[in-house]
Amino acid sequence: MWYVIQTLKGQENKVAAEVIRDVVDYGEDVFVYKYEKEYKIKGEWIKDQKPFFPGYIFVDMEESGAELFDRRLRKSRHKLMDVDGIITAIRPEEQDYLMRLGGEEHIIRHSEGFRIDDYIVITSGPFKGYNGEIRKLDRHHRKAAISIPLLGRDTEVEIDLEIVESRTFQELGSKEKIDRLNMAKVVTD
Repeated sequence: MWYVIQTLKGQENKVAAEVIRDVVDYGEDVFVYKYEKEYKIKGEWIKDQKPFFPGYIFVDMEESGAELFDRRLRKSRHKLMDVDGIITAIRPEEQDYLMRLGGEEHIIRHSEGFRIDDYIVITSGPFKGYNGEIRKLDRHHRKAAISIPLLGRDTEVEIDLEIVESRTFQELGSKEKIDRLNMAKVVTD
């Protein structure tokens, strides 16, 4: 099961390294869930990794070990997130969803798609077929803000999304069949 440690944004890697060094025992895995970001510097494409959930670190361990892990963790001034004082893992369906997106490496790779009016069709990458809302879209920086469930609530996250083409429904005409159920709605640009 996956549990969560909350920390300051920007401190995820540092705190995760401290927890791995000072707290982790056999069978426990601590990681920062990341997404891959591609950008150009002086005409050359660079790949970087950023925290997918800024301020959160994940711990993969057996449910039976959560209390003991939390006691060891509190000695380093951190704690597992809880709900009403009860240490709580993320929901199994949330963990499954995140595993599908980031795999064993816990890294979400680059996605691509095209725009039709106020809709995006994601054609490749882990978000292929995503049909939720895109809260913000920045084509220049190749990123989008979407909402996904974590700990029972919607959490806004940033993904690397390149829009390779823009068209209108009018340009498509009736020749191309469009399935709006597999499109994401752009709420704001």
